[in-house]
This record gives sequence, structure tokens and C-alpha cells, in this order.
Amino acid sequence: MKFLVLPFLVLAVVGCGPSGARTPAEAHARLRAALAAHDGTMLWNALDQDTRWSWMTIQRAWREAYDITQSVVPEGPERARLLARFEPGATSENAKTLFVRMLLPEEWMSSQALIAAAGTRLPELSPAGETSEIATAVGALVYRKAHNRYWGWGFAGLAGRAEQLQRGASADLERMRKDAADYERAATRGAR
Repeated sequence: MKFLVLPFLVLAVVGCGPSGARTPAEAHARLRAALAAHDGTMLWNALDQDTRWSWMTIQRAWREAYDITQSVVPEGPERARLLARFEPGATSENAKTLFVRMLLPEEWMSSQALIAAAGTRLPELSPAGETSEIATAVGALVYRKAHNRYWGWGFAGLAGRAEQLQRGASADLERMRKDAADYERAATRGAR
């Protein structure tokens, strides 16, 4: 029975087509719909691949840092501070949930201002063909093409904060991995 289900699942996944927009205009329409609905999940689906990958990295790093903190950091204010810092990623089901949870009002407002300023204009493709944008009086509305053929186009306007959080989360995780050995040595010395 398993062997009959597997080909069906493969065909179903392949038949779904690209998960991203096929054109910059389609990506623009997805963003416009997400902002009109003020729906974080729809906004997640309108993002470019790199921004989504940043959020996936943040979520995984914070989850692991949270686990390390619970395992090795002794009770006290430092442990409580670290757990609170990593909790959003550790308690989010996935990166999409984390993104929606951490969306700032300013991000909604700036994205809505860009869409409003763009009016009915559509994104223009860059000469390299990897980005597309609409220049407006309040800034550029930028879309990026994914590096693989399955993803497509997405809104890149929220990439800056995602990349900044990703760098911080990766640094936090590296620090927690290094500090874990120190905490374990201290616990061993204290048990003697």
C-alpha cells in the first residue's frame, strides 16, 4: 500500500507548481492582497525566498539556543533573561508562525505606504533579471527572484530586519554553544 501512495504524493507535490509568484506582477498582486487583508500569513506567502530563509534560520537558532539554555544554564536572572530572549523561536511552530508573531506595526505601515505610493504601476525588471522594482516617492518597492526555479518572485522589502535578526540569532547560538561547555564545567566543579 505504501508503494502506491508514494507516487501519488510525488505527483501531487510536483503538480502544485512553484510556491512563489511566477512574475514580478504576480508577486506585487500577492503583496497588495496581503496588505489589504492585513493578514500575516498572506504576507509570509508574498515574501521572497531569502527573507523566508532568514526567518527559518532565526527560528531554528532560537529553538536550539533555548534548549541549550534550559539544559545547562543554572537557575537565576541570566537564565530567565536568555529564555525570554529565545522563547519566540522556541515556542513558534515554524518560521511562518514566528514571522507573523514578530511583525512590527511599522513594517505593516511602511509596506502599505509603498503599495499606496505605487498606485497602479507594475514592477519593472532590472537589467540582470534578478530583481524588479517600482520607484515611489516614499522608497522602492523591491521584488526578488529566487535562486531556484521552484520558488519564483517575492517581496523583498522586509529583508533588512530579517537579515539583522538572523545575524543576531546565529551569533546567539554560537555563543550559547560555546558557553554550554563553560556552564557544564562549572556545574561539574560545583558538584565536587
